[in-house]
Amino acid sequence: MHAIAFLAKSISSFTNETDHKALLTIKDLVTEDPSRLLSSWNNSNHFCNWHGVTCGCRYQRMTALNMSSLKLVGSVSPQIGNLTFLEEINIQGNNFRGTFPQEIGGLFRLQNLRLANNSFQGEIPINLTHCSHIRVIDLKGNNLEGNIPPELSILSKLNQLSLSRNHFSGNIPPSLGNLSALQILDLAHNHLHGTIPIELGHLSNLYAFQLSSNNLSGMIGGNLPNSIGNLSNTLTCVWLDQNYISGNIPQEITELVGLSYITIDTNMLTGSIPDSIGKLTNLQKFYLFINNISGEIPYSTGNITGLVSLILEENMLEGSIPVSLGNCSNLEGLHLARNRLTGGIPGEVIGLSSLFLGFIVRENYLTGPLPSEVGKSDKLTVLHISENKLSGEIPSTLGNCLMLDSLHMEGNFFEGTIP
Repeated sequence: MHAIAFLAKSISSFTNETDHKALLTIKDLVTEDPSRLLSSWNNSNHFCNWHGVTCGCRYQRMTALNMSSLKLVGSVSPQIGNLTFLEEINIQGNNFRGTFPQEIGGLFRLQNLRLANNSFQGEIPINLTHCSHIRVIDLKGNNLEGNIPPELSILSKLNQLSLSRNHFSGNIPPSLGNLSALQILDLAHNHLHGTIPIELGHLSNLYAFQLSSNNLSGMIGGNLPNSIGNLSNTLTCVWLDQNYISGNIPQEITELVGLSYITIDTNMLTGSIPDSIGKLTNLQKFYLFINNISGEIPYSTGNITGLVSLILEENMLEGSIPVSLGNCSNLEGLHLARNRLTGGIPGEVIGLSSLFLGFIVRENYLTGPLPSEVGKSDKLTVLHISENKLSGEIPSTLGNCLMLDSLHMEGNFFEGTIP
């Protein structure tokens, strides 16, 4: 028994010393530490008491490394791979450089990997798939490149994959649709191209879907994948803006009843806004500007009473501004400029007291007077109604809009005096 106890103690001492040496090597490659927070990393106290170091109680082995947002500069030592009990690495918000440390792939206990907002280069090493317990991979805001490894699809516990603001290219691997636990998929601001894989519709736990600012063109035929309607129970945020997605907005999108944000602006979408858009009663922001959408603004949009921003400018929308939008008592911004809208400005809409981020309907074919209800929008900061066919007198109630700092009314047929 004494021999076994001695052997256990020797192994414990050796592995603790391994952690100790690895941490000192990591410190040696940090060239700038403006807050001197790593000054505690010395031999005068146990490494488990060093800043940013967490150890487990049982073995006194290091389980977490947290050097987040310390303005550190340097590179990450390969010795990080010797910290074999690590469950979390959080060094985001610094200026670590060099290639992605491949040795991290040997940390089979790792659950959270947060390297965001640094200057790492190179590709994601395939051996990261050895970290079978990993739940978070957050690499956004680096200089990583190459393809997104399809092999990541075997990480069955992964619930966040954030790779935005890098230089990844190639296609989105269809195999990512196998990540059944995934909740956040963020691939925005890269150079990805090709179609949006229909397999992503299998991600039944997904609640944030971020593909903005790539070169994506939708699925075969140029449409958004209809399988997106399979995510009706969880999905709350969809960002697909600034791509080359074409075709119609699929009717299935209105089945995503939990949606709070839809941004599909700056694409090549055609067709009309689905008439059943009013089913999305949890929607707060709907951005569809700079597309080729035609047809009318659905009357059912007024059912979305919690709507905060409705941005539909620079399309080919026709018909009138729905009076039903007056039901949207939280509406702060309504931007409908550069369409083909006709009819009058509804008093129920322009009189919304919540409307302070802008009522912008310039460059349409609107007629009739500016409703006196505009005075109820006393918090309104932007009113752009220029280049229409509005007429009549300017209502004196406009003077109640004391917060106005941008007013454009030119290119109409107003008459009478300026109040």
